[in-house]
Amino acid sequence: MRIAFIVQNYPPHIGGVELHVANLAKELHRLGHEPYVLTLAPTRSIREDEGVHVITGKSHCGFADILSLPSLGSTRAISRFLEDKEIDLVSIHTRFFPMSFVGLRAAHAAEIPVIHTEHGSGFVASSNPLITAASRVVDLTMGRYILRHADRVLGVSEKVTDFVGRLSGVKADVFYNAIVPSTTTDRPDRAHHLIFVGRMVEGKGWDTFLEVCAALVDKGLEITGELIGNGPDLPHVRARVEALGLSPRIEVAGRVEPAEVRRRIVGATLLNPTVLSEGFQTTLPEVLAEGGRVVTYEVPGATMLRDLGAPVYICEERTSQAMCRDVLALLAAPSAPATPELVAPLTWPYQGERYAHMCADVLEVASRER
Repeated sequence: MRIAFIVQNYPPHIGGVELHVANLAKELHRLGHEPYVLTLAPTRSIREDEGVHVITGKSHCGFADILSLPSLGSTRAISRFLEDKEIDLVSIHTRFFPMSFVGLRAAHAAEIPVIHTEHGSGFVASSNPLITAASRVVDLTMGRYILRHADRVLGVSEKVTDFVGRLSGVKADVFYNAIVPSTTTDRPDRAHHLIFVGRMVEGKGWDTFLEVCAALVDKGLEITGELIGNGPDLPHVRARVEALGLSPRIEVAGRVEPAEVRRRIVGATLLNPTVLSEGFQTTLPEVLAEGGRVVTYEVPGATMLRDLGAPVYICEERTSQAMCRDVLALLAAPSAPATPELVAPLTWPYQGERYAHMCADVLEVASRER
């Protein structure tokens, strides 16, 4: 199959959706399909990324390093591209991205079926009332339109599919986010090494992570830790580490390549105090795959992983005090690491085949309806 991913951002831009699309596209190529990625960036480019054709259009009016607008006429140009390349199916991701709307409209103009994958489990959470109101309007208009007009809708966790149903009345199927299989052979147990992985933005939880680390040090625990990720709050993160007297123990690593992230999390304990509307954070199964443990607020996928027998501790409350209690309980009696068999269904070789079968099903239905 020739599959075109029409997405807002793609690596080297880093984020959960970007890594999902990149890994899925590469897995489809490994399975013998021909993936294309049409995306946006400040400069135009055409390149090959491990068998994936990546065509980058120029972005305009960027906001918060995540949202931007395509050039005028992009829908018509993309539709012609889809026809010229004889694309079989279009894949779009996340309901509020302009490129999801453009991709859907371009595919319909070319009479090509669309699979939409939703990555958010709720309305955008922000302390800024203007952002909250504007994002709600986008969800109730463009977002709802996208969900109702895609040929098939997927969600990366049960909470995401529930949200899709509430927002649009569309029944979505669960398609879990996945991870690259671990290649680590030596997994030392480093339960006292605490890690935070994510964008340094409001609501992601870096401040709570530091509060928990400071509280544990005050209780006399010998811990080390690091914060991995980039974002506008990074200078505040470094300043807060100094203010709390944690600089000898806690490293602020900043942006780190995915392979290096996997090396850094081996055997460690992930603290995940996010209050954002997460989809399914791949960091959780990545830590489990590398022999680590997880202490998290209630987020999509956490209960599923815990019920499978993974060492996942879910805080009863979304407070630093509750997280501190659970970390203390974990360190007092660490659970056994997750087995490779437990993690295997959440890897891309498994999920890539599932996605390819879903694409074939959508194409078969579309063929019958013509």
